[in-house]
Amino acid sequence: MTKFIITTESGSDLSAELIERYNIHVIPMHVTMGSETFDDGSFDVEDIYRFYDQTGTLPKTAGSTPQDNSIVFERIFAQYPEAQIIHIAYSAVTTVSYNSCNIAAQDFKNIHLVDSKNVSGGLTAVVVATAKFIENNPTSTAEEIVAFVEDVRERTRFVFLPQSLLYLKAGGRVSNAAFLGASLLNLHPTIVLKEGYLVASKKYRGSFERCLKNAVKDFIKNYEIDPDTLIIGGTKRLSEDHKQIAESTLQEAGYTNPSYFSAGAVISSHGGPGAFGIIGIEKS
Repeated sequence: MTKFIITTESGSDLSAELIERYNIHVIPMHVTMGSETFDDGSFDVEDIYRFYDQTGTLPKTAGSTPQDNSIVFERIFAQYPEAQIIHIAYSAVTTVSYNSCNIAAQDFKNIHLVDSKNVSGGLTAVVVATAKFIENNPTSTAEEIVAFVEDVRERTRFVFLPQSLLYLKAGGRVSNAAFLGASLLNLHPTIVLKEGYLVASKKYRGSFERCLKNAVKDFIKNYEIDPDTLIIGGTKRLSEDHKQIAESTLQEAGYTNPSYFSAGAVISSHGGPGAFGIIGIEKS
């Protein structure tokens, strides 16, 4: 029976438990603070906030390089020479990671590359769904697995609610006028994924707690989510109270025991501290 191994980038924000459970191999993306560049996942996300507070400059994020991919592929094939790799890539329109993997894959056989069209917790959802599909369908071919990823990515929904637009403004993703307007009117716009792009969506007004609760209500109203795929979480400094608000709102609607994700350095560099995210896969 063919052994399939999933690879993805660190920007998937997979937990250590999921990585171990499904034997997923993670390729590092990178974060530059000042003159130093670090592998994503090798440092505390709080360092990003401290760097911004001290310098007024956002860290720069970068995708994985061809060499990053080659190192991981070589390690896998050394241990599993007959394996086939399913690489589920971070949204190709947002970073060079997809192209880097494509370049590296030319030197190997049995690597199947597919764009997840997702980032962070959205990519987690796609990766975990694929790992479960492989477990439940052990005789599947690589083509069938890739077709599954291409289907499930189109049904994956991700809504991100920043607590502040400061980091998005600093990164040039929100204009100064939009930032000031949102601050004055107490608006909290959501960010959603469309065809792999992070785009501004519905704006909520009021306290962050109120906006979070309404965003969760709208999410489960607008999408017919498979309860087993529901994930909530966010960036560092998202309070336990905010997580509890989200969980209680879901419970009121009949959704219990969501999974949790903790956003890593890449998405945190854009979303800033205390941002909230909710992810799920719509029923087919």
